Amino acid sequence: MLIDLHMHSRNSDGTDTVEELVGNVAKQGISVFSLTDHDRTDGWEPASRLANELSLSFIPGVEITTEARFPESKPFGIHLLAYLPDPENQAFADMLDKNLNSREYRMKQYVSNLQREYTDLSYEFVLSLAQKGSTLGRPDIAHALVELGYVSNVDEAFARGGILSKTSPHYVRNEALDVLEAIKIVRAAGGVPVIAHPLARSSKGDAQPDHFPREHFLKMVEAGLLGIESNHIEVPADIKLVLDEFAQEQGLLTTGSSDYHGLKTKANNPLGIRTTTVANLRKILELGTGSRPTLNHEI
Repeated sequence: MLIDLHMHSRNSDGTDTVEELVGNVAKQGISVFSLTDHDRTDGWEPASRLANELSLSFIPGVEITTEARFPESKPFGIHLLAYLPDPENQAFADMLDKNLNSREYRMKQYVSNLQREYTDLSYEFVLSLAQKGSTLGRPDIAHALVELGYVSNVDEAFARGGILSKTSPHYVRNEALDVLEAIKIVRAAGGVPVIAHPLARSSKGDAQPDHFPREHFLKMVEAGLLGIESNHIEVPADIKLVLDEFAQEQGLLTTGSSDYHGLKTKANNPLGIRTTTVANLRKILELGTGSRPTLNHEI
């Protein structure tokens, strides 16, 4: 049984519609999937309906924008996966709404910065390429830059020293809620909080630490963290070993996922390239009480 618990549709920064995504999930032989669009849950209903039609199992999920704040360094972004939260929980819904507003402001500022050098780029053009009402992200700007001929492909835009790299003078940091508070909100909403691709991309100019910040991870566990997405293509092998040892020590579940955005955005992240074990899926189903999964398999 193949289980992929991290993927995106055009509702956020993926290239597949929800319908296309679920169809591709079925074609790839994946039995259980979670749609984890950035800071929104409106893809859950169609994903659940399509899962039933195709005899798939669907786990409601979302990828939440948060920050880690260390006294000794600048804040840096952490993405928090939440499985089976209650989308009607007021604090949870308010957190997502605030993040969506913050993302819109960030993208407008990002495009404004880029326009000083890439004059044909506009926010309206970026919007025109995205699905109406979707959550914009840097991949959407990357697609616009490709369309305008400033880069040959999305990977070039994100490469070290590239237009959209985090070392670029155009970069705009994503300000968000402290991850410790976000974890508590997810738990109060009946969700299962799992850190997405922890310490990934550290070698690509990211602001994340290049070592394992054990004390901060212990604080996240204290706040209610329940899992770590250690099996991810962008998590280095040596970091994965440390994360898995920490998870075992602290009784955390571990997940593996593709973080699929569509092959036009992330060519090296096809559906099912990383998967979660049945045992860890069972833990998620046991711990998550905020919303119901769509199950068409014995798990």
